[in-house]
Amino acid sequence: MLRYLIKRLLFMVPMLLGITLISFVVIHLTPGEPGILDAEMNPKVTKEVRERIRSFYGLDKPLHMQYYLWLKRIIKLDFGISFAPDRRPVIDKITERLPITITINIFSMALIFIVGIPIGIYCARYKDTPLDKFLTAFVFAGYATPTFWLALLMMILFGVYLELLPISGIKSFHFHELSFVEKIIDMGKHLLLPVCISAFGGLAGISRYMKSSLLEVLRQEYITTAYAKGLSENIVLKKHALRNALLPVITILGLSVPGLIGGSVIFESIFSIPGMGQLFYMSVMARDYPTIMGILVIGAFLTLLGNLLADIFYAVADPRIRIG
Repeated sequence: MLRYLIKRLLFMVPMLLGITLISFVVIHLTPGEPGILDAEMNPKVTKEVRERIRSFYGLDKPLHMQYYLWLKRIIKLDFGISFAPDRRPVIDKITERLPITITINIFSMALIFIVGIPIGIYCARYKDTPLDKFLTAFVFAGYATPTFWLALLMMILFGVYLELLPISGIKSFHFHELSFVEKIIDMGKHLLLPVCISAFGGLAGISRYMKSSLLEVLRQEYITTAYAKGLSENIVLKKHALRNALLPVITILGLSVPGLIGGSVIFESIFSIPGMGQLFYMSVMARDYPTIMGILVIGAFLTLLGNLLADIFYAVADPRIRIG
């Protein structure tokens, strides 16, 4: 098992390098450059001034040289200086926003796991019952519903009409005046809608995969043999069927990490949450290349880490993998 983990960790290095190379090239292929967008709107800016702006940002060098210089800094964990007017180090801008995005994604993953898997188990155990049909319809609705549209509906319902939950930010204006317990409650209210919206699509998917996987396992001959031995339904489900049914679900959970990170751009912008997703959107609009690349590197690393954790849980659930 240890040897397998070391091999996977070493394999992450060329994967991360390839992701950064493709991302760097694609970013620089997009029209517009930092500073040039504003300069084009000003008729007094001459061609020489534009060239000085490109030289200031280091954009006058060939693309492969820009990538080489950027890679040299990244190896030292130096993400460079932001092209934004604040000229802050990229690592500082990311580290102050990254915990918020990670917290929301962890809560979303936990909600998907805690709620989605029991729903899938129930639908497989009581197949074709009225509640199973209702939950199946709910699952398909979850697949079909756009996240941004659902977020706007929930904001109108719970924030405007019912006035139960805040619809922007992660803190109230009087947050500093609250006690410790009141601060936790206040942040919980602010994060409730974003977490639920973030988890909704994944929740529907995981429950569906869990149901399909468990139904497939229950058709196997060893399950019939377990029933023939006189074992109760609960024991057959918990000790024989559930562990094998979890294997594809664990894989899907690992693959859902990129979707959650990508979804952060949408719901953080809608709910005005100062997380990494909102920073990424603002950086793309401003053509802030160092910040964009820094966020992509962090996102790619978290995605690869999520896949690695999925493989570890896969080995925990299946002894054959550990032995192999």
